Amino acid sequence: MVHFNKIIDYNTFIGYKKPKKELIDVVRYDDCNDLRLSCSGLTSDFYMIAFKQNMSDLKWFGNTEYDSKSGFLYFIKPGQVHQWEVQEAWTGYHILISPLLLQEYNIDFSFLQYEINEALFLSKDEQLQIENLYMQLYDEYQKDTYELEILIAYCNLIFTHVVKFYKRQFYSREPLYNKIVVEFKKELNTYYVENENRLPTVHYFAEKLNLSTNYFGDLIKNHTGKTPSEIIQNKIITEAKQRLRSTEKTIAEIGYDLGFEYPTYFTRFFKKLTDYTPSEFKINKLR
Repeated sequence: MVHFNKIIDYNTFIGYKKPKKELIDVVRYDDCNDLRLSCSGLTSDFYMIAFKQNMSDLKWFGNTEYDSKSGFLYFIKPGQVHQWEVQEAWTGYHILISPLLLQEYNIDFSFLQYEINEALFLSKDEQLQIENLYMQLYDEYQKDTYELEILIAYCNLIFTHVVKFYKRQFYSREPLYNKIVVEFKKELNTYYVENENRLPTVHYFAEKLNLSTNYFGDLIKNHTGKTPSEIIQNKIITEAKQRLRSTEKTIAEIGYDLGFEYPTYFTRFFKKLTDYTPSEFKINKLR
């Protein structure tokens, strides 16, 4: 496994041109004549936002029967392992950008934390829009007098389109994702059978379903209108009410069984979501 903390070294290894800046680079693959066609694994300190065409083995990127076989985007975060093996060089563009630059310009999009196999597969119209934006970004980057603020503005515009297109992908894959929603609720309903004394988390269910936490969260929100956190919290309240009604355990014991380390945490959580305390619920038999 090789790791790169400088874009220039990363580019040299794969066969891209020398970057014009230290913290951001825009690459057009057609400009590169000797791309490395295989790599057993590398990591870097940068985000990569890649728009690619003519790639083989699209299932590795998460392509399904509901998606086109044309262009797609995928994202690599700092420290994430990236590996590939192809027969022919790909076409398209990518942006390499430092987390420092994203922080400086307050850029934060959920999809930047997706896994490679959670790629965005574009419709023909979407592909044209993305390709045009990358082309304009690349043209600006090639100018001797380019402005960093304009590059960042193009990045933000591309990222905003990505969010919009992911929403379309979530809906177009509805038959597939309905199964994930059902499985999530099934896992949630049986959670406390095997996980007494531990609060359920979004990360736990995302891992169970082999999805990144952010992709899982966005998928569930798009299909249910609620975040996984909201659904999990409602389940905890339902479970708490059932136990408060049916057991003789103290409120502290029930809170501990549900995964709350301290009784005050349980009381605070319960009141926030129901407007009354566990004690009030238990004494007055509220619903």
